[in-house]
Formats: sequence, structure tokens, C-alpha cells
Amino acid sequence: MGAIYQATGRMGMTVRPLAPDDRAAVRDALIECGAFSAEEVQVALDMVDSGFQGEYLLPAIEVEGKLRGYACIGRAPLTLSSWYIYWICVHPSVQGTGVGQRLQSYIEQLIREAEGTRVVLETSGRADYERARRFYQRLGFTEAGRIPDFYKPGDDCVLFFKVLEPGAR
Repeated sequence: MGAIYQATGRMGMTVRPLAPDDRAAVRDALIECGAFSAEEVQVALDMVDSGFQGEYLLPAIEVEGKLRGYACIGRAPLTLSSWYIYWICVHPSVQGTGVGQRLQSYIEQLIREAEGTRVVLETSGRADYERARRFYQRLGFTEAGRIPDFYKPGDDCVLFFKVLEPGAR
């Protein structure tokens, strides 16, 4: 589904499926972000491994030949056309340069090609996740609700969704 390789021209960005050889770069990006606990990094890597087995799609983005971001996405079970972004990570060295926006655009393209109409994600309500929440809102996501103390005391789960415009790119 989607283009195997798709050059974007900006900053030498290329979007493509994640490959098993990328696993170490994914691990490094997750750790270097500084936002994820060791347990969260392990869960993300387990989901990447499951993606390599076909459970999820794993879109990735390279900048000048180096993996600098990836996501783990999949259909929402028991829905007609909804998808989850289970995980997304952009290496801190390229955050704020448009890499995350390009990756998100590719994610939405993949979902549209699979006849998906909406995207759902959850993120932390902690103060250090404020930048991530603003990122999602700038890309057209709407906060649907919060579950207080979901992850642990003082760490809410914030739910976001976006309805995809048909055929938009």
C-alpha cells in the first residue's frame, strides 16, 4: 500500500516503509527523545517487531539517508474505517524542521489509500508533552477527551481524532 519510496525534495526527505535494519535507529530515536521510559521504549520496539510480522503498518522517514522518524499505525478493530496511530517518533535532531509534518502527511495518505476516514491517537497529558499536543492540533486533530490519571497519578491520557478529507494530500 502506498509508494515504496517517495522523495519529497525538502531537506532530502524520503518516506518509505520501515525495514528490519532500521530497528536500532528506531531504538536510538526513542531513547534520544527523552520522553519515553525504558518500558515505553520496549513496548514501542515490540510493536515494531509485530509490524514486521504484518500486524501494523510502519511508515518511516529518512533525512539525507538517515532514519529520522517512524510511526506504527493500524486499523481500529471493529470499526469500518478508523485507524490508530499507536506510536510516532521523530528524532530530536530534526524536530521542528517539517519532518514530523511530512511523516504525518504520509500516514494520512496511507490511511486514505486503505479507505480510512479518521485517525485516532492518544498521548500524555503531562506538561512535557505540551509540544506534542500542539503539533497534533496544528495538523487538524481535535482533542476528544481526557482520562485523568490514566498512565499514573498526574499523567492523563489525552485522546485526539482527525476526520480525513477524501482525496486530500
